[in-house]
Amino acid sequence: MLSNRSFSPAPELFDLYGLVLRILVPLETTVFYFNPTGVDCSWETLVKTSLSQQPQIVWRRADDFPGLYNQQGRNLFVMACLSSSYYEEQLKLLATSLTRLRSVKILIETQGKGSSFLASQILLLCQQHSMLNVVLFFQGWTRPFTIFSYLAFPYFKLVKQRFSAVSTASIYRNQMADLRGYQLRVQPDLSPPNLFDYQDRMGEYRLGGFMWHIIDKFAGTMRANIKILYPTWSKVKMMSAEYMIEFTRNGSSDIGLTTTMTAFKHEERYRDYSYPLLFSSWCTMLPVEKPVSVDSLFGHVLSPGTAIVLLLACVLHFLVLPWLLTFMGFTIRGRLNRVSQRIFVLVLLCASSAQLLSLLISPVLHKRIESFDDLLESDLKIFGLRNEFYFLDGAFRAKYAAAFRLSDDPNELYDHRNYFNASWAYTITTVKWKVIDAQQRHFDHPVFRFSKTMCFSGASSRGLILAPESIYRGPLHLFSLRAEQAGLIDHWMTHSFYEMVRAGRMTIKDYSSTTILQSLRIKDLRLCWLNFAVGVGLSSAVFTIELLLIYTNVFLNSL
Repeated sequence: MLSNRSFSPAPELFDLYGLVLRILVPLETTVFYFNPTGVDCSWETLVKTSLSQQPQIVWRRADDFPGLYNQQGRNLFVMACLSSSYYEEQLKLLATSLTRLRSVKILIETQGKGSSFLASQILLLCQQHSMLNVVLFFQGWTRPFTIFSYLAFPYFKLVKQRFSAVSTASIYRNQMADLRGYQLRVQPDLSPPNLFDYQDRMGEYRLGGFMWHIIDKFAGTMRANIKILYPTWSKVKMMSAEYMIEFTRNGSSDIGLTTTMTAFKHEERYRDYSYPLLFSSWCTMLPVEKPVSVDSLFGHVLSPGTAIVLLLACVLHFLVLPWLLTFMGFTIRGRLNRVSQRIFVLVLLCASSAQLLSLLISPVLHKRIESFDDLLESDLKIFGLRNEFYFLDGAFRAKYAAAFRLSDDPNELYDHRNYFNASWAYTITTVKWKVIDAQQRHFDHPVFRFSKTMCFSGASSRGLILAPESIYRGPLHLFSLRAEQAGLIDHWMTHSFYEMVRAGRMTIKDYSSTTILQSLRIKDLRLCWLNFAVGVGLSSAVFTIELLLIYTNVFLNSL
């Protein structure tokens, strides 16, 4: 018998081991021998025959292997030896040892005579423990040699095969490649623009949002259907993610659709989230700076520093330079002097005119707000929610509390922000800014801008909620990488705006204020009139002083 160590395994078993270990398992893969009860297994002869050339780990303790994932990763192949009497407990130990490694290939050898009923019970437990890549055979087998596996989708089905008629590719099937219409249970948070429901023109209810496109295309790659589990909890008391985690952990749902930050104090909480779909920041949406008034443009044409430089140049050209040339013995003719003066005035007028035209074409904007300190110095405030404000750092709240206008009503915030009330700044995430930015493309000019220098939290990973040992974790990881590389996630986020327009939640409307071009008015030339008045006043004062000097001498000489 195979259970007797004095006998060598049958040739069929050598063929099975040779096929699995030499063809299906790469050389860099570690073979994990799991035998918690210490029963006799035929694969123990492999050590003597050197059939396996891969690195090996042998575990014969009646306990789970702690920290196997931290040591090996996914380059692992499992050969388990189970007793036919206590296979439930042994499979539970194996599943615990394979924490976060349930997708590896497993070959199980079971004591006793083989039967389809016992094979179904063992493999059904494997399915319940999220171990899909399992092949089973019994020690007490009779010819022909038979191996057992199962199909998990759309329902459990035992697969019994003669080893002599099995092809290499059919020993371990990729069961996640085709779910055959299995219903993927999805739980959305119904938070626009992530995912929302609406009624189309035909009166049918549909789902929209970029997360719906992600899960819909993901299910399509596996030929699965989607079953929506609508939320039944109140969003006021607790975040939707906390409820979804409980549902995925107890098996009530497969995937929770919400974009919640996955940064937690305890590392094990990362197991409840998928590979990051995107990285989102929580920052500030500021009104675009308005151009300065027309009368202020003249102040940029001739600043005080420029005026002083021009005055010194005039003195140098009309007073110092003629005296210097006369002192050096050069004679300045009247025509040459007049030409040089006119050239100087022409250059001055052309430079001023060009500067003024450039400012009128591309007006100067008010001082740009780049930090919360700049915000404190301005008249602008951030309109935000009170419960969100108290999640911020205490030192930040104490320093910049005056820069916020807080409200307890979320609808008040949404009304101001969705209708582009530029009297306030707003808190916003990167995901929702995609929708706002798409809407502003239909404006005459942008009303708001996204400030990356005024953020409350940096770029944090956002993923879907999954059970810690979900069978969908690996395929979703691969799908999210491919979708991100193709630019689909960014495209779906931007397209969410148009879906919200179709659903009647947003409108394509220009909320920007239209600037009406007008001719220059008298008040726009205020600075010019002021400069003219100052010039006339200075000239009059100089002329008066000259007259006073002349007539004072005349008066004194007449005495």
